[in-house]
Amino acid sequence: MGVFEILAAWFALSLTGALAPGPLTAAVVMQSSKHGRLHGILPMVGHAIVEVGIIAAIIISVQTLTLTSLMIDLLVGFGGAVIILFGVLALRDYRFREETKVQETPKATASSILEATTQGAAVSILSPYFLLWWFGVGLANVTMLVGTLQVGVGTVFLAGVLIYITHVSTDFIYGAALTLGTDVATKKAKVGGINWISVIIGLVQIGLGFWFVILAAPGLIAVFS
Repeated sequence: MGVFEILAAWFALSLTGALAPGPLTAAVVMQSSKHGRLHGILPMVGHAIVEVGIIAAIIISVQTLTLTSLMIDLLVGFGGAVIILFGVLALRDYRFREETKVQETPKATASSILEATTQGAAVSILSPYFLLWWFGVGLANVTMLVGTLQVGVGTVFLAGVLIYITHVSTDFIYGAALTLGTDVATKKAKVGGINWISVIIGLVQIGLGFWFVILAAPGLIAVFS
């Protein structure tokens, strides 16, 4: 699989991850409702800052590994399994739930800007699902890119930068859409009482997860057979 295909799959995974309801989405909605649309993007800024550290840790871990074909297949297969897990978790929320309305508060101040940014970082650091997603799915994608890019000085760093930029772009695309239309964007599709957004996200993640597993399967079967 080429670099473009890996980044395209990563973009789709990152987008489904961003769209999935969670504490970061709630933080964006809350801040947007409290202080206005532009203020609502600040939790995403805090989230992106945390992800710099995550990517740095992944780069260090990949550099310390001996990336044999077996190691790459193991990491890709594990990443696929994590993606499938998150898809199943998304499907569990197939029923629509009414959102709790947030009370309005005064306009933004310097302290509220810091609070909103910190909130985005905090909900990211304290979420075990966030860390599992990155060290499962993120590590698998960095590993695949390292295996695809021409080996040389800075290959792992370049792979990390590409993964980070691609991922953060989906976070800010979603965050911007959410803050510009909080009342509309935060309403889940609920035809027949079913949350079709979660259903679609779950199915896409499961499909992509199985794709990763299938990519890794031939190498693993050859080694263990």
